[in-house]
Amino acid sequence: MTNLKTELIKWIDNTYKPKYLMTIQLPENLKSNNLEHSINHLKSIMRDFEKFLLKRHWNKKHLPFIAFAENGISKDWHFHLLLNGDNFSYIDLKIAIYRIILKQKIPTYCIQLDKIEDGIAKVESYTIKEIKITDFNKFDSDRMILSQDLFNIEKK
Repeated sequence: MTNLKTELIKWIDNTYKPKYLMTIQLPENLKSNNLEHSINHLKSIMRDFEKFLLKRHWNKKHLPFIAFAENGISKDWHFHLLLNGDNFSYIDLKIAIYRIILKQKIPTYCIQLDKIEDGIAKVESYTIKEIKITDFNKFDSDRMILSQDLFNIEKK
């Protein structure tokens, strides 16, 4: 792993302190190789996720996360999200996901939630695997989506 990826993992640890890995893939009828189109669907899913968890004033009590866009072999985009969710139990998070699935009428395979029990570095390495680092330590940050940017929330 390059030094830049190691630093990125340290930054994720310090900023997000992730305890959960959420994988979101779009249903067959919405899958796309257009990143912007896919991010719009991610935003819709995560907006509902936060509304179900945080209730009425969800946009004032935001749940921070970082998402990584990946298109791998299929060329259709999907996302790996790292989040903390400290104020919520695993069951709370799963119920919110179930409510999204019902509301948006998407198959259950579209959203998967896993606790990160051990091996956080392994999970983080997995989520950033498609971040390509070029000469002079430059990388494609378009594949990294901060929750504040997704929802246009002012950074504090």
